[in-house]
Amino acid sequence: MTDRQQPNLLKENMPGPPVAVLAEALFLANLMIIPVLGFVLMVALWWKFRHSDSAIVRNHLQQTVVTSISGATILIGVSVTIFLLGGIDNPVSWVIGVLYFICVHAALILLGVFGLNRAILARKWRYPLLGPRIED
Repeated sequence: MTDRQQPNLLKENMPGPPVAVLAEALFLANLMIIPVLGFVLMVALWWKFRHSDSAIVRNHLQQTVVTSISGATILIGVSVTIFLLGGIDNPVSWVIGVLYFICVHAALILLGVFGLNRAILARKWRYPLLGPRIED
């Protein structure tokens, strides 16, 4: 292998844009490890790099922030509705509420892993149902 070929091989093995990867990692951290702090850091990252030259960076920043806001709204809103309709002291409300929350929360985590994978591969990603349309 010549020296001329090596930089291309190194470039192919490099992960995607660090800001896009960090945005997806913060999305997952917000869901699993540091809920409010992860979101605040994600919004700060979006604020700093929202006008980035990289379409991949802009895409992942926009997707993670919008999906976090809409996902939290849906998770909290439906959970509150379940308890308002069924009653806080009703065991059936608790079963339905906890099952709903766990299933939707796990789905968001799984989609976040897919988003992180796409960021590492330097490819655009749209969160199904919750993510905004991808700019052309």
